[in-house]
Amino acid sequence: MEYSEYQDKAAEYMRLAIPLMTKHGIAMTPANYALWYEYVSGGNVALIDAVNAHIDDNHRLSDKESRELYERFFNREKDQAALLEMRQDLRRVLSEVLNFVSTGTAFSKQTTANLSEIINKLHPDMGREEVKDVIEEVLTETRLSMSNHDLLSERLNTTMSEIQNLKKDLDDSKREAKTDTLTKLANRKAFDELLEKATRDADTSGLELSMIFCDLDFFKKINDKHGHLVGDQVLKVVATSLRGAVKGRDLVARYGGEEFAIVLLNTSLDNVLRLAEHIRADIASKRIQRKDTRESLGAITMSFGVARYFPSEGPESFLQRADRALYMSKRKGRNAVSEAPPPVI
Repeated sequence: MEYSEYQDKAAEYMRLAIPLMTKHGIAMTPANYALWYEYVSGGNVALIDAVNAHIDDNHRLSDKESRELYERFFNREKDQAALLEMRQDLRRVLSEVLNFVSTGTAFSKQTTANLSEIINKLHPDMGREEVKDVIEEVLTETRLSMSNHDLLSERLNTTMSEIQNLKKDLDDSKREAKTDTLTKLANRKAFDELLEKATRDADTSGLELSMIFCDLDFFKKINDKHGHLVGDQVLKVVATSLRGAVKGRDLVARYGGEEFAIVLLNTSLDNVLRLAEHIRADIASKRIQRKDTRESLGAITMSFGVARYFPSEGPESFLQRADRALYMSKRKGRNAVSEAPPPVI
């Protein structure tokens, strides 16, 4: 495509995207524009289906939903790009190791053959865990060879350091991909993965598994009156309170928007109900002020749903029951804790 043609298409997509954003009241932010530009361009079928599903259900797409869709589709692409870059860096570093050991005398032919075999495992579609496995293999193989010799060249030391840094970058990238950028809690992806594993483990071990599902009451009013930056401030305060209320083995996640979830392992239902009540009272007692004007936001409250996992019910039923219990609290008048009834089997 000629550059002028590209400009024409970009301009046409812009003319299509902006009226749609205006129609749905979407803020003209770079992230929102990227989402709607991608939508009108027609290249991302999954994104188009997701946007259309929201519009079919609600007749419009809110700014919050637009931002959540951006995080869902565009962060994933960013993560994939980072993984591709790591695969390329890994191939380069491993080639350096192989080149060194093949020209030196300190390493055996078997070591050279083993490293060549490891490099041959690299392929364009390998995932994060496969990359990590390859890194572990080359570290193990090189350490075995190093242990047989007293002297190690400066060149190999440098290359080994690069491999260690790659491993750290991979671990950091994996952690960031499962962390909510605003609250620094686990994100929806991390929550879904842990819930799947925890319910599966509970089915086989019989250990107690419980969940607290909660969200802020009248959060939209805070955003409407004070703006999203103040709303973000409230979410950070709540996240800190939730994180401080649980033990290290339990997971606190931002489920989405103003919704949060806590997965508690090997904790009785009575203790989980007490914990939810403690968190409810702690949040309700806080008096948050705007950072810029020191204006008080008044009482901030949350509603809670608590559910205990029943063997073999599965994560979807478990989450739905906790969600229904949350809305039982909403119907009670909010700022309350409700227990989910057992599943209907």
